[in-house]
Amino acid sequence: MTLATEFAETTRRSATNAEMRRRVLHLYRKYMRYSKEFCDIYELDMPVSNVKTKIRQEFERHRFVQDLGVNNVLLMKGQMEFQELINFWKQQCHVMRYFEDQGNFGIADRNNFVQNFLRGN
Repeated sequence: MTLATEFAETTRRSATNAEMRRRVLHLYRKYMRYSKEFCDIYELDMPVSNVKTKIRQEFERHRFVQDLGVNNVLLMKGQMEFQELINFWKQQCHVMRYFEDQGNFGIADRNNFVQNFLRGN
């Protein structure tokens, strides 16, 4: 059992790009370290390698953002997301939304009316 505040971090701003890089790498490694636990907690029916790939993609998506203020906000959002994931404050459907673009998970026909309805399209 984890304490709700165990993974909490105080909000602080990085003053330099070097400090930001160090903090982002720390967060990235923390996500990778706990990727197996995410699979176990949320009972994800996929290999841990898929989870790690998705984590990598999410970090890569913001790789070339140069504005330090924007990077500070993204880092804090990443920290909050990690805390919500590790403390089981999300439901499995919230976690599965990250993986919608990685495959259909056994759905043969993505143009099927019922599937589009369930996805909210």
